Amino acid sequence: MGVRAVRHRPGVARLAAIILLLGGATFVVTSCLSNSDAVESAALINSERGSSGLGLLAQDPTLSAKAEAWAVKMAAAGRASHSDLSQDSGSNWTKIAENVGRAGSVSEMHRLFMNSAEHRTAILNSGFTRFGTGVAVANGQYFVVQVFVK
Repeated sequence: MGVRAVRHRPGVARLAAIILLLGGATFVVTSCLSNSDAVESAALINSERGSSGLGLLAQDPTLSAKAEAWAVKMAAAGRASHSDLSQDSGSNWTKIAENVGRAGSVSEMHRLFMNSAEHRTAILNSGFTRFGTGVAVANGQYFVVQVFVK
């Protein structure tokens, strides 16, 4: 379990669809998330941000696809590890970070992330504007990936 961040200069901007409905702290989940566990992870992130007075993050389908694919790879390997952050993340960002981990449930993983200074910093970073989440389950373990960009 860990967090890693790198900086990147955007090349030709590839605009990703930004899907967010701002209605108080209401987060709208759309079809860019492919499973209910990833939906739960995304909702927990934006709930934390809303409770902290931060802007909600827009779900990015490119980042969600990257996060989901990496979660599946981690589950197949049976261990949490970081991806190559720039791979499959598009080019429309200047800063990127990733939280990865495994736990007995999505909510447990979220609690673990929030109790870790590094992971909490990524979730509550006011500079991030978009994110993607992915979750895969293997042998009763939930492998969670969260990718954040500015």
